Amino acid sequence: MIAPSTINRPAAGGQSHDDLTIQACGCGTATGLLKPTTHSPASTWLCCRCGSVFFARREGEIEPTETGIRRVSYYEVMKAIYVYMDGDTCPVLQKDAQRWARSSGSRNYLGREFRKQKRFAVAAPVTAVPLSDNFRVSGHPARIMTVNVSGGGSALLHGQQIFEPFLAIDFAASGIDLLPAILHVTRTRKLATGWEIAGKFVSRVLP
Repeated sequence: MIAPSTINRPAAGGQSHDDLTIQACGCGTATGLLKPTTHSPASTWLCCRCGSVFFARREGEIEPTETGIRRVSYYEVMKAIYVYMDGDTCPVLQKDAQRWARSSGSRNYLGREFRKQKRFAVAAPVTAVPLSDNFRVSGHPARIMTVNVSGGGSALLHGQQIFEPFLAIDFAASGIDLLPAILHVTRTRKLATGWEIAGKFVSRVLP
């Protein structure tokens, strides 16, 4: 049986503007950014003062010079942070991912259900970038494996435990033609060779 969620699910209902506002960067710079949503996709933004990167959306028509935050290319961000990629754990996880994908495709899901769309069993490498609760890049990227993917979320195998509530998932390494997306982590479970991580997609990421 799949272990219950280790992270609380977001409260039902819409969020207020204040709940969505990213007030300031960790350096104190006002961002003028909002958290992304299903209907309002994220872009990548750079704090000109400290270099922090956010996966967020702009609030209204605020000019970058007014906030100290400017939009940057998603591809340039990924190129820069690939330098800090944690060791490739895919060779270790690949067999487990393939086994879990095969079994998940033939068994009924027993955990608490967050996803409504059909799951497709697929074991493929993807890149995961950890994000804090204000959607700021908060750790090194890692190459991990998918177990299954649906229109609403995904299950993944990671070589290390993660504590961040969100992951930016880039599918380029898998060859799957999907836009990058932000995953809200709703469940983690320790396995023999790593950690199972599952969650739901909360936003697309615009290149």
